[in-house]
Amino acid sequence: MFGSIAVGTVLSAVLPVVLTLAVGALGWWVAARLGLSAPAMLGSMIAVGLTNVLFDYAQMPPEVRVFAQSISGSFIAMSVKHRDIKNIRRLIVPVTILFSMLTVNTLLMGTVLYLFCGVDIYTALFSCVAGGVTDISMIAMDFHADASEVALMQTSRLVAVLLFFPAWIRFLCRDEPGVDVQELDDEPREPSALARALGTGWRRTAFTICVALGCGVVGKLSGFPAGTMVFALFGVAALNLSLGCCHMPMGTKRCAQLLAGSLVGSAMSSDTFSSLTTSLVPVALLFASYWLLNFMFTQICRHWRLMDTKSAMFASAPGGASDMALIAADLDADLAKIAAVQVMRAVYAVAVMPTVVLLFGRLFL
Repeated sequence: MFGSIAVGTVLSAVLPVVLTLAVGALGWWVAARLGLSAPAMLGSMIAVGLTNVLFDYAQMPPEVRVFAQSISGSFIAMSVKHRDIKNIRRLIVPVTILFSMLTVNTLLMGTVLYLFCGVDIYTALFSCVAGGVTDISMIAMDFHADASEVALMQTSRLVAVLLFFPAWIRFLCRDEPGVDVQELDDEPREPSALARALGTGWRRTAFTICVALGCGVVGKLSGFPAGTMVFALFGVAALNLSLGCCHMPMGTKRCAQLLAGSLVGSAMSSDTFSSLTTSLVPVALLFASYWLLNFMFTQICRHWRLMDTKSAMFASAPGGASDMALIAADLDADLAKIAAVQVMRAVYAVAVMPTVVLLFGRLFL
């Protein structure tokens, strides 16, 4: 009797989670077929959110957030190469200027959205951070912001950037000479003893996941803003740069995005989707601010001869590092500079901006 009750209790707790993940996986598949950006995250979020509004069934354990944030942090870490470290010295001035402009833009536009668009301060600020959709949405949860609203704003910004900025950059740089396309890979290095012991494939992946989770849990317990993702990022980056023993296949990232999207979707309600029509003005304002920032940063770099025009425009475009690098390759831009700045921007958005948002947001509370 007690055994059947226990089994029933377990099933009642597990089945909603399994159903949520199944719906999220279906949404991922549909989004991938439609060609949406980040289909694992966006497809699962929309599918789970829509069905949860109708049937109120979705559940995801809170521990999923730690796993998803740790994996996301480790993927940012894996994009940091020795070439990026070498490039920091000659890029420190333009990067400092860019990060200062991005920070001011986040605080200014976040305040505008908070005061005039009926959004709470932390939701407004995280909607304006120039980071990844998955990363910023999950961090926003730690601040009790509306993660679904943040995800929708971040997605709108990313889509607008990918649609508009390539044509904008091509127009302004139509008379600019091209540069030699630089190889983005690091020089081959002798594998460390740990790397040789782990070999390749699943062992190295399992080791990286364990390191990321361990660092993520420590970060969670530390109480540091966005500590889970930040500690996983720096832990995996330090280990991989020093010993070259980490590996994270794309499938692992997709699974983390599925979990994150399902987690965000499970928190959606009818109010979330009813606010879509009112999000057009905030999205337009946010995009206009990034367009102006891109133009101003390019002019500063041209005036002080910090970077060539193409590199400055692509480096300050708030899209993904891989997306910007691929588009830049078609215009013969300096891929090494662009990739280095974009990677540093992604790290800055996750490691620094949550603390800035926390301190600034307290002024309004």
